[in-house]
Amino acid sequence: MMCDKCVIGYWVPEKKRQKFNWTDFENACESEGFQLKMIDVNSSLEKQGPLHVFLHKLTDTQSHAESGDKNAEDIVSRLQEYIAKHPDLIVIDPLDNIRNLRNRCESYEFMQEGIRLKDVFTPNFVEIKSRNLHEAASTLKRRGIKYPFVCKPLIAYGSSNAHKMMIIFNERGLKDCQLPCVAQDFINHNAILYKVFVVGERFHVVERPSLKNFYQEDCNSLSTIFFNSHDISKSGSKSKWSILSEEDIPLTVKPNHQTFEMIVKNIQGIFGLVLVGIDVVIENHTGKYAIIDVNVFPGYDGYPNFFEHLIDSIRKLLLEQRACRQNSKGCTLKKCQSDDLDSGFESDEKRKCSTK
Repeated sequence: MMCDKCVIGYWVPEKKRQKFNWTDFENACESEGFQLKMIDVNSSLEKQGPLHVFLHKLTDTQSHAESGDKNAEDIVSRLQEYIAKHPDLIVIDPLDNIRNLRNRCESYEFMQEGIRLKDVFTPNFVEIKSRNLHEAASTLKRRGIKYPFVCKPLIAYGSSNAHKMMIIFNERGLKDCQLPCVAQDFINHNAILYKVFVVGERFHVVERPSLKNFYQEDCNSLSTIFFNSHDISKSGSKSKWSILSEEDIPLTVKPNHQTFEMIVKNIQGIFGLVLVGIDVVIENHTGKYAIIDVNVFPGYDGYPNFFEHLIDSIRKLLLEQRACRQNSKGCTLKKCQSDDLDSGFESDEKRKCSTK
């Protein structure tokens, strides 16, 4: 045991707790010598302490605070005050690091600057700021965005609209863009999305359905496709937009584990998060890996032993912190940047086989 009952304070929305079957986490913490304590973020944290770890999913609250919501601002400043007073508190994950993923344009910029891997890239993107179709078309042209492109809300969390997206095929479709939004090159990837779920030093890859390939002739014939990214990539999703044409089937590329491992290290280096999801597609005519989005504390559907790995990460962070303290001054806590990431890989097909 790390100390006399290390206390893990948490604030996670009820819906997410139900989805995760949170009672299992409570039991796992108890058996590993941790006390799990739900925190009321609307009242003084000082009175609810002491806490050794604070685990949270406050992305919606943070986003509302950024948009000027008074109650949300109070919660965030109360939390920041408590964190500042207790520098030894381990926060999963730091609010400032999470903030870097709120604005998709900014997070894509971080990735474009920070990704230093051969055959890995973030698709070209630009923010569309004008409702004037001619101006919007000029912006796209200047940035070299070609049709079709994906149109995504600028703000990545904090609203039910964050996952409402569209494929724009031609200039006529520009009227469908809902500002503020980001245009991102659509990468043909044979309708396979790889969701890379990261927990500290471990990660697991789950294969999910995605959008099929679109070509130049589609730009003349198709109108805007509206979709919810959560729905289209759900396990077992059967959208008509996910069905490949027969000539595209041989283009599917087999994924490489080491590439995923390097992507995880690179993304953790850029954003400094313990709990993160990385959406990756493999471009079908080049075999290059495109990182199309990064998510804070994702759903972890299909991730085996999530709670066990989370507790393990917490224990490692506490041990690192203790070593830092004993190691005298000037030591900074290294946030889960391991050279031996433990990986897993799973596809819908594989899961079907293993559950038969």
